[in-house]
Amino acid sequence: MSDEIRREERPETRPESRRIARAQRSGGARQEKPKKSVGREIREWVIALAAAVLIALLIRTFLFTLIRVDGDSMYDTLLNGERLFVSVLDVRLGGVERGDVVICHYPNRTSPGLFGIETQTNFVKRVRGVPGDVVERKYNVTYINGEAIDPDAGVNPAYYPNGHPDDYGPYTLDEDEYFVVGDNIYDSHDSRDWHDSRMPSDDVGPITGDMIVGRVRFVFWPLSDIRVVE
Repeated sequence: MSDEIRREERPETRPESRRIARAQRSGGARQEKPKKSVGREIREWVIALAAAVLIALLIRTFLFTLIRVDGDSMYDTLLNGERLFVSVLDVRLGGVERGDVVICHYPNRTSPGLFGIETQTNFVKRVRGVPGDVVERKYNVTYINGEAIDPDAGVNPAYYPNGHPDDYGPYTLDEDEYFVVGDNIYDSHDSRDWHDSRMPSDDVGPITGDMIVGRVRFVFWPLSDIRVVE
């Protein structure tokens, strides 16, 4: 009898009471979440995509970018089709030194990009001349600080346009000018093509620091040829 009285005096111990108490603590009966509208879904996707694009642009602008080699102008340092890790931060913090392999742009050279928008064309070259160096071309041979970098370029006079070479200099590179040349020196369109009567529209010459995208650090593809670039 006393047990029955105690059970009646403590109704919270009953199963029904416990369920009611839990429901009250959780805010009552569970309600379904309202469905998102189509417009809200679209806005969320647009915001997410915009954020992803912004992050990618910040990474490419300030940290690093990935570039594919197109052509043989850097053979045999770099091969056609290889993928490169390019450090943008290195150039921004430490500048460019003679001998660095860099990704750069040329004056007035663009190519169609996304949605037909013109973008700067990337070139991979080695820095052969830095600010203060003296550049000169005599009889089609290019000299940097008096040293010929392509000594065999002048051996065939038939190569000269109009029967004579397009010589220039001596020219001292300005405080923000660099002279870039491909390692495959006889099959590279680069800074040596300056005041060139054969292809004036593709004239290159010295480039400025803002045309240098970053320093090539290593080849990451194909996996069998991973290596540091020096």
